[in-house]
Amino acid sequence: MSAPRPWPQTVMDTAHASPHQQIPGILRHLHRLTHSFVHDGRRISYIRIYARPPSSDETQEWEFITAQESGLEGIACVDDTARAVILALQVYQQTASAEALRLARDWLGFVEYMQGPDGRFANFILDEAGTKNLRGQTSRTGGTWWTARALWALATAWRVTQDPHYLRCFRRGRFSPTTDMKIKALHALALMELYQVQPSTALLTRICALCDAIVARGHGYFRDRADKANVKMWGYHQLQAVARAGRLFSRPDYVAACEATVQNLVEPVIAAGFYHDYPREQDHQCAYDISPLVLGLEELYRVRGQPRLRELALECAGWLDGRNLAGTAMYDPRTGCCSDGITGGEASLHCGAESAIEAGFIELARRRLRSTTGKRRALAGVAMPALLT
Repeated sequence: MSAPRPWPQTVMDTAHASPHQQIPGILRHLHRLTHSFVHDGRRISYIRIYARPPSSDETQEWEFITAQESGLEGIACVDDTARAVILALQVYQQTASAEALRLARDWLGFVEYMQGPDGRFANFILDEAGTKNLRGQTSRTGGTWWTARALWALATAWRVTQDPHYLRCFRRGRFSPTTDMKIKALHALALMELYQVQPSTALLTRICALCDAIVARGHGYFRDRADKANVKMWGYHQLQAVARAGRLFSRPDYVAACEATVQNLVEPVIAAGFYHDYPREQDHQCAYDISPLVLGLEELYRVRGQPRLRELALECAGWLDGRNLAGTAMYDPRTGCCSDGITGGEASLHCGAESAIEAGFIELARRRLRSTTGKRRALAGVAMPALLT
């Protein structure tokens, strides 16, 4: 198992010139990837999607790469920026870092900018002037993934800050219909953010309908689609959502379904060295194949308190440190950099937004689970100043 890669330490520009030492390590690379443009007199901060480290010792500047996986997509997207908002808000909650809250608010500005007059969201901007990509396959207004993530970020922002502006933005939007259980799980997670502040029968009914669909379409474990036994581990939020609902609503049937999923899916996935597409493909693993497992196991641990669930979550988190197909450390929590994935047994040298975000979620969960005061502190999410280093 090799040592962590020597990610460059300096933070190059971005939208704001905050002192490096004030930015929590988990957020430093995302800060490095942050740039801005001005729209209607307001500065809008966005996160570049892909980046590669300096090609020589003569420069400390990262090279930014435009997304073109489905034709020309763009340089920044709601899919990433909304998740970065949630990560920064969690860091703020657990460290009281003013810089984390500032970054979250800055990135929320981009999420709001991408919401149209009809409440729907586009995903990508094409250039540094903030031109919206309104027609691309991965950016059309109202797309399921980015709409779900945008609304989740806005709901979380309202819960954490109590700023009614974010609730108004949330209410202007609407979830896009879907048969994908992953996206239904995101809908449930977003609505549970609201429920924790303003519980209501209507919200409870909506959330349980989503979770009921996830549970009903599982045969031994939660699926992505009812007619498919394979599961793409990328973005597998079903366990996290149903376990949280089981805890919030005291639903033993949800908890039992989560335990079956752990036994019949999660444990085999971990034992085999993880998958990108279970049970067919282990190659092309990335941090987003791992983070939903960690968060789902942590959520179930909050309900059941079983040490085995904590151990499984920490075993998954070890993927960052070298317990992976490449046998190398993927993440440096001091800089917030994470390799974009593993292909052919080799870790990518690129370090983009998604990998940094999802590795950040893993690292936060790991620190909660490792907390010296045990289960109570892990479950409570209390301040952890060490994250600032």
